[in-house]
Amino acid sequence: MSDARELLAVREIAHAFLLADRPSDVQQFALDRVTPILGATFSLVMELGDDGELLRPVAQHEWPSKHRHWIGALRVRVGDGPSGVAVAERRLVEVADLFADESLGAWHEVAEELGFRSIIAAPMETADGPIGAVAFYFADATHVRDEQRALVRVVADQLAAATDKSRRTDALRRANAALAEANAQLERQAAVWNRAERARDQTVHGVVSALLTLAAPGDPDEAAGRLAAVHALAVAARDYDTVTHRDFSAATADVDPRDPLLSAVATWRARAPMVPIHVDEPTVLLPTIRGDLHWLSRLLELVVGLAVRSACLEGGTVNTGVRLGRGFIALQVGWRNASPEVAGDQPPSVAPRILHDKPRRPASDPFAGVRDAVTALDQPLATVLAGCLGGQMHVDESASGSDDERGWTLVFPVEADR
Repeated sequence: MSDARELLAVREIAHAFLLADRPSDVQQFALDRVTPILGATFSLVMELGDDGELLRPVAQHEWPSKHRHWIGALRVRVGDGPSGVAVAERRLVEVADLFADESLGAWHEVAEELGFRSIIAAPMETADGPIGAVAFYFADATHVRDEQRALVRVVADQLAAATDKSRRTDALRRANAALAEANAQLERQAAVWNRAERARDQTVHGVVSALLTLAAPGDPDEAAGRLAAVHALAVAARDYDTVTHRDFSAATADVDPRDPLLSAVATWRARAPMVPIHVDEPTVLLPTIRGDLHWLSRLLELVVGLAVRSACLEGGTVNTGVRLGRGFIALQVGWRNASPEVAGDQPPSVAPRILHDKPRRPASDPFAGVRDAVTALDQPLATVLAGCLGGQMHVDESASGSDDERGWTLVFPVEADR
């Protein structure tokens, strides 16, 4: 073996190291070039697994063909055999005649099967420690020369550097991919926030327009009513801004679903005693809702108020109730028109919203206070608030298709065994 062949092999391996994208390319190329120069029968590169205890093969040269099918299942424990000792003790291990070494008796049968008698193994090391081993197997008892040892060490160092380079490159790629995904997520979140801000801006614009309309000069007798309407709208706008803010979080506690409903009914019975409000309470024991009592009460106050306003315009009644379903609680609020004869004596029906023109009311309007307390924001606020509290708000139409019975259903999930 000439020094020129060794130098040529080292140069070619170094060139492959610079150009290869994967360590397996360098590993295979190094084994194919160096194994014949050393006069070895076959060779193997083994890498240390993530557990730090077992070595597994990642490249081979001229491994005996009849045993090649199980090479992928081969595992060597660190500290066992020449390759395991090379990794454990971080040194070059030479066995001139394996069958003459009684300490390697467990490897005799393997050596007979594979057809080798001598072996030289070198650890592959990086700055972080050993990452594997490269081993060359000889059919006959062989004493390795200094030049061969030096070549094996150089090859082991180059293979370790190639593997370390690939791992660092992969880590960098993964970091870049994670950074790109994080940036994309931030951009998506920013888009969501921007849409929410635009929606709030539009809402504020609508509220300001309504405030300007309500505060316009007019009949002094209507000043108190306009002031009440302005106050109700301002409160609704404040609550809408609160619950749509990204930092909004409701408290969680076990709430009896009847409590916020009865609280809302009591509030509106005091505000509108002329509108009958019926409550259908179930006689069975109800599970509790995990929610915020304050905001649940505010939600029911909004929905009952919408029903009261609709009912008072037509001289109707309001019906409320609680229904237990499979895995959910439904709070139902509806209103029903009075008979045509009764309704004929009541003020004409208008859509439940604040008009952007000067309100026209009868000289004596017993329902003016109700209209002043319900605003254009109440239904949007109730819909958003129901979602923030973990529920859903549905609009219920009359089963007969007529306009004399409508309402809303608030659905909240509950645990079946509670």
